[in-house]
Amino acid sequence: MINVLAGALRISRRHADLAAFRGWLCFVVGCLFSFQTQAVSVHASDITPSIDTTPILTVSDSDRVVSLSMSDIESLDLFETDDMTHFDGPKGKFAGVWLNDFLKKYQLDDALRLRLVALDGYEVFLPKEGRERKQYLLVTRLNGLPVSASDLGPLMLIIPSDSDLPSHLAESKTFWIWAINDIVAQ
Repeated sequence: MINVLAGALRISRRHADLAAFRGWLCFVVGCLFSFQTQAVSVHASDITPSIDTTPILTVSDSDRVVSLSMSDIESLDLFETDDMTHFDGPKGKFAGVWLNDFLKKYQLDDALRLRLVALDGYEVFLPKEGRERKQYLLVTRLNGLPVSASDLGPLMLIIPSDSDLPSHLAESKTFWIWAINDIVAQ
């Protein structure tokens, strides 16, 4: 009788372990599917380019240093996102120029690495292969207006296709930088 009871307990325990495993597996799969997101779309903007010629950005390489204004930057085609939320706070429609177009205009597109420096000294290093893999938007506007300092301006770099990903799942968000004042080709 004791052997029959012990055998029944082992079967019951295995069955309970299997049920617990199935429950855990359903939880994990549910978590994975709950992180599915839809990328924010980007389209051509009808924002009138800035005429402000005050220098706000310095770009440089080993041969030259150039100071650029909002007017210089926005002389390229402007693009705008749908409504989105930046993971550090600002919300709305972000507008600006594609980073690769900007780099091409200023002959920095062949740089193996870019060093982007914020007003507070924070730096991000962006390799060429990263720029080829993802489309970065150099943001100059938020909801049609120049990006204020309180909204992380005057310039920021975002990846619209990754904007809806939770920060801990988006490796690329380590390359988002705001309050940019220097771009150095290295």
